[in-house]
Amino acid sequence: MAVAEKIEDRKALPYDVFIKELEDIVDAPERNRIYHPFVLAVENGTATLDQFAGWIHQFASWADPCNKYLGEMWANCPDDDIREGILENMREEEHGYQSGIAGHVELINRTLDAIGWDKKRRANDPKRYESWALHHWFECIMTRRPFVEAICATSFTAERMNQKVFAKIEKGLRKHYKLSETALQSVAVHASDVEEEHASLGPMAIQRYGVSAYDQERIRFSVKHTAEMYYQQYNVWQYY
Repeated sequence: MAVAEKIEDRKALPYDVFIKELEDIVDAPERNRIYHPFVLAVENGTATLDQFAGWIHQFASWADPCNKYLGEMWANCPDDDIREGILENMREEEHGYQSGIAGHVELINRTLDAIGWDKKRRANDPKRYESWALHHWFECIMTRRPFVEAICATSFTAERMNQKVFAKIEKGLRKHYKLSETALQSVAVHASDVEEEHASLGPMAIQRYGVSAYDQERIRFSVKHTAEMYYQQYNVWQYY
């Protein structure tokens, strides 16, 4: 009977090969949000405006508190340059530091106001199970796991994918829905190169701290599970 190979006995993958593997994990159709039914429905104009509003409200319900966990990642980061990148991310999320518009939650609230989801409507829409589940996982990975796992989970599954996903949503909204530029700002900012810049932090961390087979296995799990949880959170559109 063959003896199972221990992780510590394996050889680490070369940097470029491992990065490609992580990208392939996230890009697999079953966990790539570009192919999620909600994104396709907005792209094709078959989703209702209320479904889009419910989705982006749920997005803010977990993203706003999870953005605060970036502060703990910043505190745990051992490198000045990566720590600076995390700080820039926090300043953009909270105040629109790079985009020069406003904080991302404020932009989402403007979108919801424009659609007719006022404060009362937002307050009466509960945080759905899928949003709670993703929120809980991000809290675990960002505040309880080693720094390299946390930065890779957020970089590969969130920042790297957001630009592509939101660009697709923005294109669909502009084509099929009558929304003002103010209403579109919350989507447009996530479709901008601001997200692409933040996505570079994961590969930087891997080059320095993802150098053993043991480290790579833990990073691999963190990225895959985060991508799966993130994909499932998009199912909230079905509630509306």
